[in-house]
Amino acid sequence: MPQKNIIINSLRESISSIWKNKSLFILLFILQIVFFAILFFVSQNYLPKMLENAKAISDYLSQQKLDEISMTQNILQQKNILGDDPLSISRNFNEMAKNFRIYLAYIFILLIVFLSVFWTLTNRLVYKETIKQLRRYFFKVLIVLLFYLGLIFSFFYSIFNISFTEAAYEPSKIFAKYLLFLVASLILVYFMFISISLVDRTGFKNIVQKTLTIGIKKTHYILSVYFINIFLLIFSIGVLSYFIDNYFFIALISLLLMFFSFIFGRIFLINVVEKLD
Repeated sequence: MPQKNIIINSLRESISSIWKNKSLFILLFILQIVFFAILFFVSQNYLPKMLENAKAISDYLSQQKLDEISMTQNILQQKNILGDDPLSISRNFNEMAKNFRIYLAYIFILLIVFLSVFWTLTNRLVYKETIKQLRRYFFKVLIVLLFYLGLIFSFFYSIFNISFTEAAYEPSKIFAKYLLFLVASLILVYFMFISISLVDRTGFKNIVQKTLTIGIKKTHYILSVYFINIFLLIFSIGVLSYFIDNYFFIALISLLLMFFSFIFGRIFLINVVEKLD
């Protein structure tokens, strides 16, 4: 089947599945809102703390005279070049790192739980499976997510598992490590959603081979799906940010469209991957 037909037919089937399963779609919609509400609450609890620590470090350093003459004078007078309380920098950095790791742990748990539920219910919407089949699919998705997200979160967890001294003296090395982890994480996410879409009809024995086959040899199909889904998401966020201050109704519609894009994206990908398998 030509690429255009696969994409168009999958779009039609996705819209049709939503239309035929309105109650399940509404349930997914509500759960999507609940997920973002919890995510917002967790972020509001930890992000301000990390920003406060970062600001404290920045404010302290801005008060210090770090020019060559002042630093030379401090050395000659046997004073610390970082001022009267240099340990405040490491204290704030360590506190920021601790909050970041806790925040990552919460996000990891949220994603594992909610994504497993989201994909299980989405699979039910597309294939109308029994409770027993859905239970088996749920645990398969859970295992796949634990593998992929476990790798991704261990990458970023390790970035902040360093001391302030290491971060201060090797910033370029930290940045290169972060960039490498970011690229690796994007690649893992690309293959993760393919694996989840396959896991219902493919055993773990063959899932790696099929994931790589579809992800590499049929990448133009998958990238087309991702492009459409990302476009919907970016469009809704753009409209939301533009109208949020002046037109509440339009902003509300764009927010609902954003939630819809996540649900539709999962249905769309399942339908496309089914045709590529």
